[in-house]
Amino acid sequence: MHLIAHRGLARSMPENTLSAFAAALSAGFHGIETDLRLTAEGEVVLFHDRLSPLGDPVALINRRALSQAAGYLVPTLTEALDAFPDAFWNLEIKAPTTAAAALAVVAERAMEQRVLFTSFHHSVIVEMASKTHAECGLLLDMHPSALNTVLYPALPLPRLRTLVWQYEMLDPHLLAQANSLGFRNYVYGALTDYEHVLCREFGAHGIITDYPEYVGLKADPPLQ
Repeated sequence: MHLIAHRGLARSMPENTLSAFAAALSAGFHGIETDLRLTAEGEVVLFHDRLSPLGDPVALINRRALSQAAGYLVPTLTEALDAFPDAFWNLEIKAPTTAAAALAVVAERAMEQRVLFTSFHHSVIVEMASKTHAECGLLLDMHPSALNTVLYPALPLPRLRTLVWQYEMLDPHLLAQANSLGFRNYVYGALTDYEHVLCREFGAHGIITDYPEYVGLKADPPLQ
């Protein structure tokens, strides 16, 4: 099973930072999940929340102001890809306005890096999948009434063959259907050892997790 660190190894250092990514890869994770947002200056930065800790929309401030509010240097997508060129990157598009700039950053690296773009904005991912050589995936936080309603827009797009399920929406029958149609299934949001075991038993191809100890990896070091 593909092991992806959720925002890096972030229990002992700020999430979505180069130090959190380095710790995750050192612990044995295969890749990193991180969040993409666009600043007022057009930089793609790695930051989860829509607002800075001071309440300013990330889209309306620059990276320097965001870093000052966060209390650490917020990295750019370019910096992260350059720092860890051999890592697998699950890049979540948090807002549709980020998509074009993120595509441009990844396109500069041609086929050299392994990238999976994902988003809850399915129409954005469908459009991205027609423009990039990177893999693309749909984030799912609801149980679809029928799998074909989710997969229909993806079927003509060979780069769009990944589904990322919120743990509580897991359905082994839907996962089996998706597998039979050539889709990979990833899971995020598992919280316990037992839930991580279920992800394996259900046939998930990968898990996006905060808990290295539940996937057989060494836990992050304690806070200093």
